[in-house]
Amino acid sequence: MIVIKILLYTIEVVVCLLLGLIVMLQKPKEGGLGGAFGGGALEASLGADAGNVLIKATATLGTIFLLNTLILAKITASGTGSVMDGRGNEASAETSESGNAGEQPAQN
Repeated sequence: MIVIKILLYTIEVVVCLLLGLIVMLQKPKEGGLGGAFGGGALEASLGADAGNVLIKATATLGTIFLLNTLILAKITASGTGSVMDGRGNEASAETSESGNAGEQPAQN
């Protein structure tokens, strides 16, 4: 099970980095960061449909990221309950042990 978690976390990081890179490469109406990475070099290498390729890649990577995140959440949560389940019992035990619930200790 640990191997699957490591594999899924690795996929998550790689997809996240690729998604960020592809989003930065997209050319918005104002120019944005797309011009900083070579200007028209992207259109020259991918052709006239560079925008369509980047849009499809963004949608594909976004879908992979979402599904991978959901799978990781399901695997890591696997019926363990809430993180705060035991907190109420610990706090009540501490106050009953001290006998001075709500009172501040005397300072010298």
